[in-house]
Amino acid sequence: MEEELSCPVCLELFADPLLLPCSHSICKKCLRDLVASDGQLGREETCCPTCRNPLLLSQNNIDTLPRNLALENIVIRFQEICSNSLMKSKSHNLSSKSQFLLNKEDLNVPGISEESKEFCELCEGKFCAKAEWFCQQCTVLYCQDCLDKFHPRRGSLSHHRICKAFKSTVESKPIFCGDHKSEMTSVFCDSCKTLACPLCVCDGIGKHAGHMILTKDVASEQIKEFVQKTKGHLDKIFREILAQTSKLEETKDEIKHLHDEASKRVSEQYQHILNDIIAVLSQQKEAHLNNLNEIKSKAIASLELHLNNSIKRTKSIDEMVEGCKRIAKEESQRELLEQASDIFTIRAQEMELTNELKQMESFYQELIVEKSAQQCLRSVVTRFRKTTFDDLIIFLDDDKNKCDHIVPMMQASPTPSKLSGVRVQNKCLMTWGFNSTTFTAEALNGNAFWSVNLECNSSHMGDLVSNYIFGVGIASERLSYKDQVGLHEKSIGIICSSGSLQFCKNGTSEFLMALQKPPLTITIFIRFDYENLIVFGYKLANSSWGNILSGKKLIKDLSTAENLYPVFTVSQKVKMTFSRDV
Repeated sequence: MEEELSCPVCLELFADPLLLPCSHSICKKCLRDLVASDGQLGREETCCPTCRNPLLLSQNNIDTLPRNLALENIVIRFQEICSNSLMKSKSHNLSSKSQFLLNKEDLNVPGISEESKEFCELCEGKFCAKAEWFCQQCTVLYCQDCLDKFHPRRGSLSHHRICKAFKSTVESKPIFCGDHKSEMTSVFCDSCKTLACPLCVCDGIGKHAGHMILTKDVASEQIKEFVQKTKGHLDKIFREILAQTSKLEETKDEIKHLHDEASKRVSEQYQHILNDIIAVLSQQKEAHLNNLNEIKSKAIASLELHLNNSIKRTKSIDEMVEGCKRIAKEESQRELLEQASDIFTIRAQEMELTNELKQMESFYQELIVEKSAQQCLRSVVTRFRKTTFDDLIIFLDDDKNKCDHIVPMMQASPTPSKLSGVRVQNKCLMTWGFNSTTFTAEALNGNAFWSVNLECNSSHMGDLVSNYIFGVGIASERLSYKDQVGLHEKSIGIICSSGSLQFCKNGTSEFLMALQKPPLTITIFIRFDYENLIVFGYKLANSSWGNILSGKKLIKDLSTAENLYPVFTVSQKVKMTFSRDV
């Protein structure tokens, strides 16, 4: 019967059969292919593949042919019968001869582990029991209760083979079509990515008709290949994410480190600014307190002098009064006349006291009436407030805009031997000796600033954490090549000694910060446009942080110097170059 239901062209069961004018049938797709093939060969007519009668057909009028619905239904029914026969044959082969068996060997087969997700297929409700038994004919998993309830050991079910449910058994369980419940899936629809039965792929009636159909083996290979490619892509993405995560972690650690470093630098800068301001305030405080002491001492000394004189005059007046009383009490004329000379002496002393009192009148007017000393003491308080604020304003002033940028001009210092010889070339200062060398530039003509870049001397392998390394500053006289900036009594500056940067004046140093790894740039600002003081500003910078520390010192003991000279001390561990950038 299968031969009668087969297309004469493709020799397969009819799919979407059409009825030809000669009453024979053919698959719709096969007819289109036949007409197209004859057209390519130049044939004007197409013959029936069964009776060879000519047919006047073209691609345009194929759709006008009637469908052979009766034949199509017969084919569908034939496929269902064949499928059921196959299932019955399989069940018959798997069953035992005449009894319902629970074979001993089946019971000894390793079952599904407790962690398995396989459950009884007949349990009702939300919670299903674990599957314990598997019917090879029904292809159903049972728990013990459902097996006793729904699969009796008598009648037609007594021939079914029941075995313990285990993984290999479950994996071999046939998969039935979701649309045709009695049909087992045998192919894979690549378009829908699902298993399908033969009825699903029949032209005209099948849900997957016209789709890309693959065998299970081919589909499995393609899926494995796709999964491998997907896994490769996921591995690549995973590696990229790991690399990004590593970079993010590094950035996170870097931000934390920079935060700690920045916080430390802010605290250091705050402390240095505070120290500079406190130093200025203390300087003004000491100066004005000294002024107050001078005014007080001068006024008290003058008052004590006049008080002592007043005490002496009081005693003298008491003596003269006693003399007058004694003479006035004298009753004898003779005695009275003999003491007449004493009266003239008292009179002379009286006139002298009167003159002294007139001379004291201006002093009395100044100290007692006008209270000049008191006014001076009060004015010192007002002057302290004004001068202190004036000094604080200096810290807010932009020194760079008030100073000219210079590259100091200098001459090589005389040297006693070749070992301590110096070299001045291309605005670079360095020493070839075992000791440091100091250079003195030409005197400053006004407000100025200059910058020096400090780098390690590649020809020297020593460290930078011991001894005096370098110094940059000013001096009120020319220094010899043996003197060191900051340590000489006539110089001040920024020096590096024992691994730290310090502000040094007359041999007294103030810690600024630990030495940063070179290269390091130091900028010095000198201003003369303030009365009775010189502004010494400094700025330290490196390539990583830019400006890392800055400060100002108000120097009063150099304000009377005739000249100020830029001075530089260089040891054999570093070389110093002048920056021409403004």
